[in-house]
Amino acid sequence: MFKTIDCRNYKREDSEMASCGISAVKCIECSLLGFILIMLVHRCGCSGDVLTLGESLTINQTIISENGTFALGFFNPNGSTNLYVGIWFAQIPVKTVVWVANREAPLRTMSGVLKLSTDGYLSLFDSEGRSLWSTEKIQKAKASSVKMLENGNLVMLGGQNKSENVWESFEHPGDTWLTDMKMWKGMRLTSWKSAVDPAPGPFSLGMDPSPGKTQFLLLYNNTKSYWTTGEWVVDRFIFVPELTISGSTLVPSEFVKYSPTSMYFRYLHPDASQRIPQRLVMYKSGDLRSFYGFANGEWNVVWSAPRDQCNVYDMCGAYGTCTSLNIQFCNCLSGFSPKDNRAWYSQEWWASGCVRRTPLNCSTDGFMQLTDKSFPDNAIASMQTTHATVKDCAGACLSNCSCTAYAITNSTPPACQLWFGDLLNVRNSANARPLFIRMAASELSEGGKSKAKRTAILAISISLAVAAAAAAAAVGLRRWRSGQKGGDQDVPASLRIFSYKELQVATKNFKAKHKLGKGAFGVVYKGTLPDNTLVAVKKLQGSGHAEKQFRAEISTLGNIQHVNLVRLRGFCSQGSQRLLVYDYMPNGSLNSFLSQKSAAQAHKVLDWKTRFQIALGCARGLFYLHEECRDRIIHCDIKPENILLDADFCPKVADFGLAKLVGRDFSRVLTTTRGTRGYLAPEWISGLPITPKADVYSFGMTLLEIISGRRNIDLDMQESSKYYFPTWAANQIHEGNVMNLVDRRIAGKPDLDAEEVKRAAIVSMLCIQEDEKVRPSMGEVVVMLEGKMELESHAPQLNASLQLLVSRHVGAQQTDSSV
Repeated sequence: MFKTIDCRNYKREDSEMASCGISAVKCIECSLLGFILIMLVHRCGCSGDVLTLGESLTINQTIISENGTFALGFFNPNGSTNLYVGIWFAQIPVKTVVWVANREAPLRTMSGVLKLSTDGYLSLFDSEGRSLWSTEKIQKAKASSVKMLENGNLVMLGGQNKSENVWESFEHPGDTWLTDMKMWKGMRLTSWKSAVDPAPGPFSLGMDPSPGKTQFLLLYNNTKSYWTTGEWVVDRFIFVPELTISGSTLVPSEFVKYSPTSMYFRYLHPDASQRIPQRLVMYKSGDLRSFYGFANGEWNVVWSAPRDQCNVYDMCGAYGTCTSLNIQFCNCLSGFSPKDNRAWYSQEWWASGCVRRTPLNCSTDGFMQLTDKSFPDNAIASMQTTHATVKDCAGACLSNCSCTAYAITNSTPPACQLWFGDLLNVRNSANARPLFIRMAASELSEGGKSKAKRTAILAISISLAVAAAAAAAAVGLRRWRSGQKGGDQDVPASLRIFSYKELQVATKNFKAKHKLGKGAFGVVYKGTLPDNTLVAVKKLQGSGHAEKQFRAEISTLGNIQHVNLVRLRGFCSQGSQRLLVYDYMPNGSLNSFLSQKSAAQAHKVLDWKTRFQIALGCARGLFYLHEECRDRIIHCDIKPENILLDADFCPKVADFGLAKLVGRDFSRVLTTTRGTRGYLAPEWISGLPITPKADVYSFGMTLLEIISGRRNIDLDMQESSKYYFPTWAANQIHEGNVMNLVDRRIAGKPDLDAEEVKRAAIVSMLCIQEDEKVRPSMGEVVVMLEGKMELESHAPQLNASLQLLVSRHVGAQQTDSSV
């Protein structure tokens, strides 16, 4: 039954020979299985997209779908030594795995066989012939073949009915949802444990199991829900407006409901002829990410949930605290340090949490007071005792060695809440009530127990004050909600809610003489509040667009403040009326100072020093939006009309009605074209997903106008070569005539700094490069304008940009109309 193998005809590195212990020095007899594996390498009958009965795949073989979109084979995830069978995009250079067969049973050696046995079952065997994974127990019937489909579905066709699927990978999803995959109630997407381990992790996506419910939930350990799509209504999920464009879903979809317990949802390919690669992934970090298209070496992230990463359950692990304001989401509480330093500081995985620096001693412990942290969402237990005194609360926790924290509630009368075991889901909160965490005496600065007594008294005072403030806020909140159709919306605490009557009085009933300007979606009026504060009141018009702009302004400006961003003071949402109230800018928009059309505006000439400071301030405001906010904000409509000037000519970026929020982890977003032609980056025109670099391009165009005092497109110019100013400007810079770009009204003035002009001109050219990847970030723009970065290093890409612009020919049909 055994046969001696002649090793002289095989290379030493042959993996199957090596698995039998064969070397160039000595050849031994292989087991029967080893012989079979070797023969399979040289006798694999598989080809194309099909495996038939008796055929197998080994580690260096694949089957590929008809048009080459997907492949089935063996892979090592991100350099792991374990081997898995999976499906991936075959035409994308970055191996992107969408399904794994043996998630919980990896091959430990570099040998294995995936075989469609003659009895009609698909099974994975290791080098010793043990079955690690099989479809035998989950098939509807025996199969005659296995086929890799173009949509990424691996199907097993029936032995009797060749068109019947007796098993398919789409019915057993991993962490990825592909288009055409029906997600039935009861099915789940489950995250990987880590980047190198595809075993099921703690996070999953599935339809609400309750009968009749159509919403999808993100779950922790299949029990704790931390995000929802909302119910399916007509043609969309009510809490996922980001996945709609102009009333249509981003990707065509269908929701089919057979009964309260039998229903499914699926996405379809928007264009079957193009089949742009796309996928929805349940990430190991607990967030759901949607990818649409692959370009320039990376996937385009177009959407993610939850928007606030800190909403992911157990995001920072035990004793970690989460903040949405930094790229490093998680930090350890004082007195604790990361359990896994390497994972923690990779800024990708924090769930390992933190551990105490000093172990507790039940008899000598005290409490550390925190006033800027939310209460933990403990996974073990919590307890409340009413009518408890401060002494009782601290004493109750100290008397139980398992008690790790306590707090005083803001109820009447105050109650004591205790936590036991590790503290989870603590996050930064500016309005939090005091939380007292048990610590070793050596970690406390004031002697533990005595400090607890003093701080507990303070806790009650603070709690009662917070309760009073909450009641006052609730009154305002009810006023806001009373005018809402949806009703349940968040209001930034910094915003004041005005009544329509108040704003009528402030603007003298919106008289024409108080009109400051008119935009695409509304009219702006000057107003005076009862305390004589001047404000600008924007009265939005047009129900659909007005509502979108209204919400966009509140969700962006309502949550941020910066010296170079216009301040939103408040709003009115009463009936059909939508109004926004801003700080009043006495000097109006930058555009009114740059125009050379009217003689009446001759006195409105900004000197070079002021222009340069306006450019620098605008750049700093955009840098803040892109890099320092909780979510990146792409303004989408940077132009001189949207840069306002206060009494000291300090610039304020304004008009966030078209702004787009992008999750901190994600680089780009797919959205409808928005903005003003003449300032739109090329990727807008091409319909590609955008990044903050779209704002960089618009800023570059605006910077050219600041330097020159003229529009980028001006059909009134006598010389046709100057119609499209960037082309002419590029030619002047290319020829070394930078000063020719300067506004003729300030040319030759004493304050004109030639070095600053050159620096600004070069930066503008770098910003308007065709390829977004080589444009600088706004952070780099700020540093360049400040003169803290040498521009010589950018000479090659600048020259390429100049040559491209010089070669442009802009037709006379170009206009500066808004889109």
